[in-house]
Amino acid sequence: MTPEIPLEQLEARIHDVSLDLDPESMRRAGYRVVDWMVQRLAHLRESTLGQELSREETEKLLREALPEEPSNFDQVYDEYTRKVAPNVIQLDHPRFFAFVPSAPNFVSVLADALVAGTNVFAGTWLESSGPSQVELIVLDWFKQMLGLPAEAAGLLVSGGSVANLTALAVARRAVLNDETSDAVVYLSEQTHASIDRGLRLLGIHLRQLRRIPTDPQFRLDTKKLAERIGLDRKAGLRPWVVIANAGTTNTGAIDPMREIAEIAREHSLWMHVDAAYGGFAALTARGRELLAGIERADSVVLDPHKWFYCPFEAGCVIVRNGRLMRETFRILPEYMVDVAREEREVNFCDYGVQLTRSFRALKVWMAVKTFGARRLREVIDQCLDLTAYAVRLFQNSPHLEIATGPSLGIFTFRYVPKKLPDSGTEGEVYLNRLNEALAARIIASRQLMLSSTRLGSCHVLRFCVLNHRTRKEDVREALRLIEQFGQEVERSLA
Repeated sequence: MTPEIPLEQLEARIHDVSLDLDPESMRRAGYRVVDWMVQRLAHLRESTLGQELSREETEKLLREALPEEPSNFDQVYDEYTRKVAPNVIQLDHPRFFAFVPSAPNFVSVLADALVAGTNVFAGTWLESSGPSQVELIVLDWFKQMLGLPAEAAGLLVSGGSVANLTALAVARRAVLNDETSDAVVYLSEQTHASIDRGLRLLGIHLRQLRRIPTDPQFRLDTKKLAERIGLDRKAGLRPWVVIANAGTTNTGAIDPMREIAEIAREHSLWMHVDAAYGGFAALTARGRELLAGIERADSVVLDPHKWFYCPFEAGCVIVRNGRLMRETFRILPEYMVDVAREEREVNFCDYGVQLTRSFRALKVWMAVKTFGARRLREVIDQCLDLTAYAVRLFQNSPHLEIATGPSLGIFTFRYVPKKLPDSGTEGEVYLNRLNEALAARIIASRQLMLSSTRLGSCHVLRFCVLNHRTRKEDVREALRLIEQFGQEVERSLA
């Protein structure tokens, strides 16, 4: 055993070492950071979308041994702005139309700074009664927006992947009592991969997944869904959960949720809706119409860091029967006795997998209170209008062909030259090769960002409008660049 150190030696060794800067240094450092962020946003439109380095390049640029001696903050900050910050793709750029963009508002950015600066522990009511109440209010706003009942419960998590996992864990406990061996899951061919990952973690094997075909609009075919459920019941299996999409990543497709809800009720299935980005369209009149039936879901997932303009990370899961969340996750070890509370004073650690969790709700709460629901509604409506505007422009182009029309903020298209190879098969192969090359050319340009996908045998490009900074001129510039790059690629393949 190590000999005990005398008290006098301990007193002599303690020198009150701290990591605090003096107040003036903290203030000056904070001003530099805020000024840099404001300057970046002010010049975002005229900047490129950023850059990607190879691993070899980043190693050469940044690799160093663990620093033993201190550096001045200004030196470290300058190194960040020169070596790290430029080597990203800017998802909040007005011409970033790839994947599902994220463009946080500055109020929410400041809210995240407040959260980091106060280091709130939002796991239990004892340590965070104020922040916990804010989260409850934010969840109530989302429930109201979606038409879910007051007794629904939820929490904010890191993003859609964890939100989907959390909801499905509650469904597994509530419906199957965690016995998954003969359970069957029904999902569209267009369902997001985070669902597959979550199901794998919950002990669901590939053989237990039923990929239901989609209709011509890439929506889950409810007739085939009902037929498949019947076949599985006859085979002695346990149909467990059906997953509906409220805005697929590929095309923005919205599954027929009213019909799915009826089938789920008839067959006693749990209905889960992945509305990670599309759910916020419910704030608008046309969005509510498109999402009709979502209010009947047993669980819903939202991502405020997408179409609600918050910084990463902000996902949300809501479960219709809130009591089931607590029954799934609540564990009370002896070291948590002091923080135990009844259901009214909510310990959010009892509703998900995290004990230590940050105050994610502040960035939502501050933004909604600052801008108001009307302003957010206008922004979402503007995105829907810009999507329709882009489709009209692209339809008028002699070079472009719309593959799937606008659904929420997404449509797909492809570049089609005036002359194709005579053979139909050769023509499709050539078109796919051309559009793959066009996607690569667009990404390499750093003037515009699109993503591509496969719809059946066709390689298409996706156009997604979710950024509150995107304007008509950004859409027109995107069209100009797509046509220019398309002609360049066409000449290179000739």
